[in-house]
Amino acid sequence: MKYLQGMLEFIGGVTILTGNVLRLLLRGRLNFSLLVQQMAVLGVNSIPISVLVLCFASAVFTYIIAGELVERGAAHWTGGLLMIVLLREFIPVFTGIALAGKIGAPITSEIGTMKISEQIDALKALSTDPDWYLTLPRVLAGIIMMPVVAVFSGYAGWFAGYLTAHRETDISYLMFKSSVSTLVDVSDYVMCVVKCVVFSAVIVLTACYMGFRAEGGAAGVGRAVTNGVVVNIVLLFVFDLLLTMVMTK
Repeated sequence: MKYLQGMLEFIGGVTILTGNVLRLLLRGRLNFSLLVQQMAVLGVNSIPISVLVLCFASAVFTYIIAGELVERGAAHWTGGLLMIVLLREFIPVFTGIALAGKIGAPITSEIGTMKISEQIDALKALSTDPDWYLTLPRVLAGIIMMPVVAVFSGYAGWFAGYLTAHRETDISYLMFKSSVSTLVDVSDYVMCVVKCVVFSAVIVLTACYMGFRAEGGAAGVGRAVTNGVVVNIVLLFVFDLLLTMVMTK
């Protein structure tokens, strides 16, 4: 019963927070300086870890399938299969997991610390909407920058896959990419972009909500950060399944 109550409170709280963000956005209440600042913090600084994660994930996948395809005389399908997996799953999911830790945890920690130290109450006393000042720029920055981060991590993953395939099977780059145009469709790119946008919104909104709910001093902030990262990772896989089922019909 306790877990059900907590889940319902979370769903309701995030829904209300999302409504507040949309309301502020539709009214044109956006501070562009805050947005640019958050784009740099949430986007540019997240590229290295995302690239590293995608490189290893793509290398492992290619290592597994390349040898099997070569033995069956289907080495030319390696690049196309890797690209499908990258666009449909690896790029949005692994980038999302990396960002859940890289940007989700700091957002929760920052807002939670402001909540504990009563800085959010000070904003309200100065007639400043915390959702306008804290949530809106972070949500928009995440939505804008995650696809950008995904481009870098996707290219890195593709190149890491090629290097792995070339090392294991001596496949040429022309053969490696020959099946991409055959197997990959525009819908795969659309799915990748849609997942990136949805995942980024989920990550930032969840992180902000957990920060606003933090209580109990430094230990409470720590619990909020941990819970935020765990919930974000679970939600990424939930939304990944839902979006995959909807967009592949």
